[in-house]
Amino acid sequence: MKRFLVVGLGRFGRAVAEGLIDAGGEVIAVDTDMHFVEAARDRVTVAAQVDSVEPDALRAVGAEEVDAAVVAIGADFAAEILTVAILKELKIKEIVARANTERERRILELVGATRILSVEAEMGQRLARSLVATHVLDNVPLSEGVSMIYWTADERVIGRTLADSELRSRWHLSLVAVRRAGGEKLEILPPPDFVFHEGDVLLLVGADPRLAAFTK
Repeated sequence: MKRFLVVGLGRFGRAVAEGLIDAGGEVIAVDTDMHFVEAARDRVTVAAQVDSVEPDALRAVGAEEVDAAVVAIGADFAAEILTVAILKELKIKEIVARANTERERRILELVGATRILSVEAEMGQRLARSLVATHVLDNVPLSEGVSMIYWTADERVIGRTLADSELRSRWHLSLVAVRRAGGEKLEILPPPDFVFHEGDVLLLVGADPRLAAFTK
């Protein structure tokens, strides 16, 4: 079981901590504000009031033993820099941090962050892709050049079976699941004779150029 450290328990940090727990991980969650610590206590493995710029305090809660750390300090960039640098000294291999600007990104990389999140920019890009593409409810990048989309069925597939829809043969897209109209039922990996209905939402995965061509 993987162990994680989450530093900062505001809305973003707490959401990350709870997501890691739901995925089966162990989470050490810390914040300087006891109010946030108490709010997270019942949802994580360990919750503690800790000043993350104090190396001994981080060692005391087992920070040296985690597989990855997420620094979710939103309001104090100086504290975020120092925390990342300390985590690097503690030899944590994967350190994820947030950046609001390109300058902040460069600084965090210099002090040891291995992955930088630009949450607002990434959400903006996802929204833009979903607005440009026809019937796309959301667009989630999975890796370089590959994404997952939630797409509302149109006349190209409504009334057809999966085998006749040409999703794979023509568009080279993989259908992972279908949420039936009304959201009452979810079909995972539908069979070739599955028939699409109006209002169905399809979960499709494919190369970005293929998805763009299909949804244009």
